[in-house]
Amino acid sequence: MDYSLFDDVKCISTIYKDKMPDLQDIEILKMVIIPGKDAEIRICVDTTELPQEMPSEWLEQKATNVQIWIAFMGIEFIEFNITNGMNCSMALSNNNGKKRVCITNNTDKKRICIDAKWIFAKKISACAVWV
Repeated sequence: MDYSLFDDVKCISTIYKDKMPDLQDIEILKMVIIPGKDAEIRICVDTTELPQEMPSEWLEQKATNVQIWIAFMGIEFIEFNITNGMNCSMALSNNNGKKRVCITNNTDKKRICIDAKWIFAKKISACAVWV
């Protein structure tokens, strides 16, 4: 994952420090599309990639997953063909000054691709998933 394409990644880097998550095995928990001049997609992804040094409150709750809200602003849809948000991977690349974001379902290869002007990590939290 190329975090250099984020305009702000502070909430993730504060928790993960030098070993940032690669987001290659995520689940899309929620997606909100906000139309307008600078349309926006906010996506909440869930990963089992835990930080090497867990915050004490995450240790107390026996966290097994991390949820990250990411906002993609000033977007243009390239492809929108994902039906199942489980077992996905996220890739970022530079596309002639825009930031190309593709989220692909690793099972059926359906995907969402957008070009974004700005990308922000908005919020990070942890939870315990009980089996």
